[in-house]
Amino acid sequence: MNYKDSLDALMTILNLGGKITQASNQLSSMLNGLKYYSLELTINGDHYLIQSFEQEAIALFNMAMNILYDKKTSIKKIEKTCT
Repeated sequence: MNYKDSLDALMTILNLGGKITQASNQLSSMLNGLKYYSLELTINGDHYLIQSFEQEAIALFNMAMNILYDKKTSIKKIEKTCT
């Protein structure tokens, strides 16, 4: 598949049923000062690594954190309604 950018790759894989399996909770800075972010997704037993730099890294990080935060919030809401 071809993707427009890292956000497109993330959303496409998630919409196909993939899951975020590894994601750092912070951006990294490389020795040359570039911002860097990567995360791992899994779908149908296949693993994908998405990497991005600079502005795209910031956007990917923010999107991943929003998705993961929303999942945690949803799980907590479900747990509260079950008790």
